[in-house]
Formats: sequence, C-alpha cells, structure tokens
Amino acid sequence: MSGMPLDLLMLIYLSAATNGLLVGAISLPLILSRSILFALTMTHSVLGGAILGVYLNEVLGIGLPVPVTAFLMALILSILVAELSEKIFSEDVSIALAVALATTITVVFSYLLAKASSTGLSQAWAYVAGTSAVATLGDLQRTLTGLVITAPIIHMISGEIKYIAFDRDGAEAMGINTRLYRYLFFALGSLAASILSMSIGVLATHVLLAIPGAIAVRFFKRRLFAASYLSAASLSLGGYALAQAMNIPPSGGIGILSAIAVIGMVVARES
Repeated sequence: MSGMPLDLLMLIYLSAATNGLLVGAISLPLILSRSILFALTMTHSVLGGAILGVYLNEVLGIGLPVPVTAFLMALILSILVAELSEKIFSEDVSIALAVALATTITVVFSYLLAKASSTGLSQAWAYVAGTSAVATLGDLQRTLTGLVITAPIIHMISGEIKYIAFDRDGAEAMGINTRLYRYLFFALGSLAASILSMSIGVLATHVLLAIPGAIAVRFFKRRLFAASYLSAASLSLGGYALAQAMNIPPSGGIGILSAIAVIGMVVARES
C-alpha cells in the first residue's frame, strides 16, 4: 500500500466510505422493519441476475449492462415476494420460494456459462467475492448515485415502513398505501444491494447489510441512523484497510471485521 499513488489511495477509501454510507442507509430500516430475511432474497437475486447478465453478454451478445440485469432480477423477485406474501403465503415462505428461484437461475446459467465461455464464469464470480481492492472513478460515481437516490427516500419513508411491519392493519386503517411503501422499500433495497455487490461482493453485502443496523439498535437509544452510518462506514473502511494489508479482496476484510463485530455483540449481550 505504501507504493500506491496518493490519488488512487484516496479514491479507494472514498469508495469504501461511500459503500459504508449506502449500507448504513438501508441496514437500519431492514432491522427495524424485521425484513433482514428480505436481504437474503436481494443478494441471491443479484447473484442470479449478474450471472444471467454475463451469459447474455458473453454467449448471446446482448449488450445489456450486467448491473442493470442484476438490479432488475432483484427487483422482480422482490416484487414476487411482496405479492406472494400479500395474497398466498407467509413472508418467510415467500422469501424461501424466491431464493429457490434465484438459486436455480444461478446454477443453470453458471453451468451454461462455464460450457460456453472460458472467461464468463470468472466475471460472474467477481459478484460473489467482490472485485479487487483497486477502485475506479466509475465505482465511486455509481455508489454515490445509489446513495443520493436511496438515502433521502429511505429517511422519508422509514417511519411508515416500521409502522407497516409492526401493525399493517393499523397502517391501512390510517390510509397508508402499504403496498406502495413496501414496493418502494424493496426497490431501494434492490438498488443498494446490486450496487454494493459490484464492489464488495454478494457474500459481504449480505453480511454487512445486517450488522450496522443491529449495532445501532443494540447499543444506541437515539440517533439510530447516525449510529448505523458510522458503524457501516467503519466496517467498510476498516475492511478495505485489512484487505489491502492481507492482499485479499475487500469482501474478505469486511467479512473478517463483520465476524468480529458479531462476536463482540454476542459477548456484550452475555456480559
């Protein structure tokens, strides 16, 4: 890291901080609305959509950007969860069905991609483990765009989302359009997950989405959003630093710090 140009080093850590802020914006609402299992759907959907996107580009020659395919897949399966839980099944069952569908897409198109392209599967794997620890200006711009879109809207609707999660009948009696708020929340979550998966990977995104909000709720009584932002940014920045020191992808460093944070919460609860 000592031989790395200063401008590149600054870009890497600006990207890390922005990733953390994007996580902090969505993590607390996921925890407060008891929707953390929904994060499982999003990350599985993003992975399936990314592999499908790589297949469309590498094998069929369809020039649809992979991030767009990943986002659309996450959005479609999120809406499927909402509709199934609205009309047919419980939310847990709906999430399980959506994850099964996303996993099927992942397995089938991974197999087809491996047969047809020698480089395609490695591109898809980048969504699992994350990219290298070297960030680009495009990475920063993409994450900043996601943050500017997601954070203000999340702050405006977080109260309604929490109310709907705990007393949906009461929310509907008050005239709140519960379906509209749920769809908007799912869309924002899908957008955040697809952007984060491009930089830190699906696995780290899944882990990191839950922890900052849990830390805020567990250890803070006020300013929960500020605590969520601070926790997420700290984990992301620390994870990037650890990843560079160990010469591993950012997802590895973030995963290690996230595991330490989880253990710390368990120890603090027992003490």
